[in-house]
Amino acid sequence: MKILVTGATGLIGHLIAEQLLQSEHAVRVTVRKFALLTDHKKKFGDALTMDLTNPDSVAEAVKGVDIVIHCAALVGSGRGSADEYMQMNAVGTRTLANAAKQAGASRFVLMSTVGVYGTNTFKPYIDEKTPYAKSTAYANSKIEAEKALIASGMPYTILRPYWITGPGDRFLIPSVARLLRAKTFTFVGNGQQEWSLSAAENVADAAITAALHPAAENQAYNLADSVVKIADTVQVIAETLGVPVPTRRTAALWLYLTSVFDQSPENDARMSIDLFFPLWRGLTINAEKIRRELGWQPKVDWRDSVRRGTLEWMAQHPV
Repeated sequence: MKILVTGATGLIGHLIAEQLLQSEHAVRVTVRKFALLTDHKKKFGDALTMDLTNPDSVAEAVKGVDIVIHCAALVGSGRGSADEYMQMNAVGTRTLANAAKQAGASRFVLMSTVGVYGTNTFKPYIDEKTPYAKSTAYANSKIEAEKALIASGMPYTILRPYWITGPGDRFLIPSVARLLRAKTFTFVGNGQQEWSLSAAENVADAAITAALHPAAENQAYNLADSVVKIADTVQVIAETLGVPVPTRRTAALWLYLTSVFDQSPENDARMSIDLFFPLWRGLTINAEKIRRELGWQPKVDWRDSVRRGTLEWMAQHPV
């Protein structure tokens, strides 16, 4: 059995490929940039460059593949136009799914996001029955990617992780650590709100479980391994940084206004609007379905994941 992992230079794609290799599965990985190809061939043996906007490139990538785990995507906010997100994530997924079906693959695992629920994420413990709701260009493109995969007729599994932590985290830990070091972090309210966290290694393990488990066919799963108080998360980051654990609280309206009107990227001491909302409301998901149906359980503790992610950030941003 050969498993194709797209986006092997990304946080989750790389971990999935490594875990598959350790389990002695036959792995093929794809990268976008030719300059990265040699290193990935040395590590994984079978590596190709793939352009999701080029059908011939995609068709070559899926030849002889039994399972596709699709992690390649334009992720996050503000990294392109709405059309660029749609072309890479939605059209790219459709092209890859159709090619995989033509090549005779038996399963397609899509790494999506709980962002497909939009403002419904303000409700606590949302499950997979929660309807789509449009929001950001990234989330909207993932909604269309899910729809395209389902419409392709390819046997699929959709994973919707939330707040991925650990080494390689590009948002949660760096955003909080930066404010803690600048001594400008403030809780929105009392910090007892909760959010769902996912250690990167656990997300990778869940993707492999979903790819191989018969019961996962044509299912969507929320993915999180812990529901944690915001104050507890911030405490772990602060203690790892060696800075005082913050106690300051700020009214939501005032913090919202300063986040909206001060968007200068040079201002490292300000809280971004992307961080304000989860700190304010807390965002939790119900991830029991994947445990119940696939028997999946997280193996990495959230504290270890957050500590290691913070240590990496410290190494990259020395005082």
